[in-house]
Amino acid sequence: METLSFAARGTDGTGFERYRRLYGIGADVEPADGPFSAEVRVRRFRRMILFERELGGLLHLRSPGRVRHDGFDHITLHLLLSGDLTGGPFGAGHRLQAGEIMVVDTRRPHWTRVTRARLITVQLAREVVEASISDLESVHGLVLPGSAAGLLADFIVSLVRRADDLPGVAVERAAATAAELLGLGLSVATAAPLARLLSTEASQPLRRTRAEAYIDAHLADPNLDSAAVAAGIGASRSSLYAVFADEGGIARFIQRRRLERLRAALRRPHDGRTVAALAHAHGFDDESRFNRAFRAAFGIPPGQYRTAMRQAREDRSGGGPPDAVLVRWTSELY
Repeated sequence: METLSFAARGTDGTGFERYRRLYGIGADVEPADGPFSAEVRVRRFRRMILFERELGGLLHLRSPGRVRHDGFDHITLHLLLSGDLTGGPFGAGHRLQAGEIMVVDTRRPHWTRVTRARLITVQLAREVVEASISDLESVHGLVLPGSAAGLLADFIVSLVRRADDLPGVAVERAAATAAELLGLGLSVATAAPLARLLSTEASQPLRRTRAEAYIDAHLADPNLDSAAVAAGIGASRSSLYAVFADEGGIARFIQRRRLERLRAALRRPHDGRTVAALAHAHGFDDESRFNRAFRAAFGIPPGQYRTAMRQAREDRSGGGPPDAVLVRWTSELY
């Protein structure tokens, strides 16, 4: 099993900056209350990355800008073993208790603040989680209490304890097992009072949930617009404008969703369709307009993005600084 280790302490010297570079691939890192310290050991499984961490004095911010541009599209689990950790979607937060697990969708903004804590963080490929959980739209920021997280927490802790001696089949199957246990935990948790489990963002009105589901099911239709969505879910256009006001309107949300899904398709190593074919399959009827929209959203043309992802995946050298290694590992979640 491939591993990566990092340790630093104190804001003097280069330790904090090295940590900032390590985690800068997916979040802005700032000092927080308490002295800075970081001990991290990372293990790469198939379709899963496991972080064993002892942290102090840190704030991680995954802003809307980072979400739009870095291309992360996986599910993250934070299991608190001990200490003080608070986090959640922007505009909301939850102070975790030992044994609780917070679920984070990296397609959405979120933050964590650590005064001093021991935790295990798991990054799971979205497609692995989707094989066990059909609806991931409402899990962002959801916290599994100890009663619901127990089996999954025991499994994660056991992986850390036994990682150096795991047989190959366990390394191959660990991600799928974690996803199945997450699904079981979610089924237990959602029977508990919603006020305890769901953040403000995770508790979106039913109308928005229905609208997003309709949009996802009809992204390939180039005629998809606010009128079609309103008719499809039996809502007024004015009510949809209110629901999607934070997205800049429903038309902008539809385009962003199309671009996100198309970007995910460009990452898949075995999808041989041309960029033009992918654009058409995701509802773009004008290739040049799509190219401009993709570049405006992600800062790179779609063809160059696909090439860069393939090069990152094909680089198996294993060497280089920790941040470069982590970039390669993360790229293999997609």
